Amino acid sequence: MNMNLRDRSKVKGEEDDSLELPMGPGCVSSSSSRPLQTEPTEMQTNTPITKRRRRLRGEGSLENLARSIVTGKRVVFISGAGLSVASGVRPFRTGRPEDGSWLQARNGSEDKRFAAASKIGLQAGLWDQVLWTTATRESFRQNPLKWYNEFWIPHLGSSGLGTKPNAGHEALQQIMKRFPKSCKQITQNIDGLQSNDPHANNISLIEIHGRAGLYKCLPDSDSDTDSDSDDEEDRPVHLGHRRKTRDLKRKLQDPTLCPYQYLESLGADQLILPESERAHLAPKNPNLSSDAPCGSLKQLSVSPRCPVCCNIAMPQALLFDEGYHSHSFYDFELAEDWLRDCEVMVFCGTSFAVNLTTVALDHARAKEIPVYNFNLHDTLVATARLNVSNIMGPAHETLPKLAETIQRIQNEDGQN
Repeated sequence: MNMNLRDRSKVKGEEDDSLELPMGPGCVSSSSSRPLQTEPTEMQTNTPITKRRRRLRGEGSLENLARSIVTGKRVVFISGAGLSVASGVRPFRTGRPEDGSWLQARNGSEDKRFAAASKIGLQAGLWDQVLWTTATRESFRQNPLKWYNEFWIPHLGSSGLGTKPNAGHEALQQIMKRFPKSCKQITQNIDGLQSNDPHANNISLIEIHGRAGLYKCLPDSDSDTDSDSDDEEDRPVHLGHRRKTRDLKRKLQDPTLCPYQYLESLGADQLILPESERAHLAPKNPNLSSDAPCGSLKQLSVSPRCPVCCNIAMPQALLFDEGYHSHSFYDFELAEDWLRDCEVMVFCGTSFAVNLTTVALDHARAKEIPVYNFNLHDTLVATARLNVSNIMGPAHETLPKLAETIQRIQNEDGQN
């Protein structure tokens, strides 16, 4: 996240943003009811799709996208939190009654627990409640233990609790596996559901906002702000600051500096913390059931520390006052390269309310790159500068349809 508020606005979006942390430079807030736009008429919010409406809109577009993938065009998928709602991951920016679907998915049915949760607002998005005031390094430094116990553990620390990849995640994994050289995915989610093996080196996936369950060492002081000049200011896609990345790498040649400040990530089992409390910071706590309310999560007695330098450790999640250059995990330089070189751009379950999607759409307009939008509520309007096709419906239904279409085309063409 980044506390650069010059682009603050709110867009209500696809099954909305579960663990799509609005991180990185130029993030927006939910203080305005107007959609984030660079062209006045390019976003429109549709009436929410009712449960009766299951017919897939955009089947012709789905066929065209599938053929682009099969023929080897360079495709970048940008996934957002709407992808994870069907897995039971809590939304970020949502206030509609129907967006309690994350809790229904977690409980398995619309039962008394869902009704009770609705009364106390558990189905509401997290964005308006706590994110803007708490998800910063500044807030963390003021009282790390309180930050963990009152913000991270109850709101985000259980992001992987009892959740499993849904059909949408599995469809994307299948596509990336079939076309590892031409298809790439940049996910804004920190829930870790997009990777079968979170410890594997996935050459087709960038978790650009971090991953819950991993941690980094907090340095004694931070680098300069994102407002400073950068190398190659005019490069086609500009997400982060390469100059600051280069400066950090130079500093880390000093063997006395902790590698977990910038280069590497810590697992919960590596933290200096009482053994009984480490499970509270793991992405999947085996001691808690999937329907356990957030309030049942136990608290820490001490702040976790890095095993190398003994500094306080913080979650590997990009906060509002951090830049992409702050840790190598975010891999923003590779993300810039993927977007620069792509021939087709695909959005999956995002509300277009963060800097990543803004930069990607600007690049698509400038280079006339075809855009496909898998969404439930937000559509992009085609203009003279934006060639876009909307494929409407829940991501866990539309993405498997894409994978099936790809398989059918390959079978028809005699491909394996």
